[in-house]
Amino acid sequence: MEASFAKSILVDAPMAVVAIDGEGTIRTANATAESFFGGRLTGETNRSIADLIDGLRLTGDASADDVAAFNVRSRSGGEGVHMQARRLDGTTVPVDIQAARFSAVGENFVTLFIQDVTAVMEAEQAVQELRLQITQNWRLNSLGEMASMLAHELNQPLSAIANHLHAAEGLLNRAPSDPGAARRSIASAQAQAQRAGDTIRRLRALMSRDTGYHKSEQLAEVIGEIMPILNISAREMDAEVMLDIHPDHRTDCDRVQLQQLIFNLVRNAIEAPANDRRREVMISGQCLGHGAYRIRVEDNGPGFAPHIREHLFDPLASTKPDGMGLGLSICRTIVEAHGGTIVPVDSRLGGAAFAFSLNEAQAKAA
Repeated sequence: MEASFAKSILVDAPMAVVAIDGEGTIRTANATAESFFGGRLTGETNRSIADLIDGLRLTGDASADDVAAFNVRSRSGGEGVHMQARRLDGTTVPVDIQAARFSAVGENFVTLFIQDVTAVMEAEQAVQELRLQITQNWRLNSLGEMASMLAHELNQPLSAIANHLHAAEGLLNRAPSDPGAARRSIASAQAQAQRAGDTIRRLRALMSRDTGYHKSEQLAEVIGEIMPILNISAREMDAEVMLDIHPDHRTDCDRVQLQQLIFNLVRNAIEAPANDRRREVMISGQCLGHGAYRIRVEDNGPGFAPHIREHLFDPLASTKPDGMGLGLSICRTIVEAHGGTIVPVDSRLGGAAFAFSLNEAQAKAA
């Protein structure tokens, strides 16, 4: 009864099933196999499996190791290799084949379970085409994102240029004029123009993950260079910015990108919604060893709203009415270009805080 049940399974199986002997000759085949290949496979002249499956080297005398190795190479076995089945009319079809050994009446056989994978391959091709379309769209979106980033990052130096030139014009037009002060304002405008150019070059490098601008820098000096700008912004908001980084601490970084990163984080802290305390912002640092460094920017403001915390770095996500939602996204991109990570953490001042690392991957590898 068990033999009859097993035979019925093979006969009614929805996939093609054939049994081959030690010569590779098909000794039996189910109806699905004959329908798939387009005619009788057994009878007066039994067909050789090698004539129907290109490159098939198995016979009924194959060892258990040979059968196992064959199965591993199949698509269903994990390596994604398919074979070509040749139908009796000469057309070819991609197939997945699994094999199993058995013996009957003192003779060895191998059963082949043959599955047409034409639909699977067409689906895979469709997925590949969709992936290419998504990649193309991502590239276009990246160009748009870069344009938005440029607009966002160039706003500050361009506004400063306009202010310095307006001040210079006023100094020259008033009586008596003050040429020395006017020249200083013009020089400041030139410096901001240089900074705008540097920002464009660094953003281009950032989008391509170019680390050619990274070099050993003294962090207190790099951040101290932008402290006058930060203090001006702080005074306008009745806030205070403090720097607590040892003057001897150094790490490899892109000077302009790091300054832009600190500027964005401090500006966000200063412009956070007001509470009942005068705003304080602290920038502090910690050596991690092997050239890696961690910096915290924290404030005593209202902190992160729970529903905002998990979306802080999403592009275009902003809590400011006129915000573009790119500042923190840019910050994360800069940090990742420095081999580090940035995360929101609890502030020791009671408000919001961000901690980011530089060259953290380098430290772990050391």
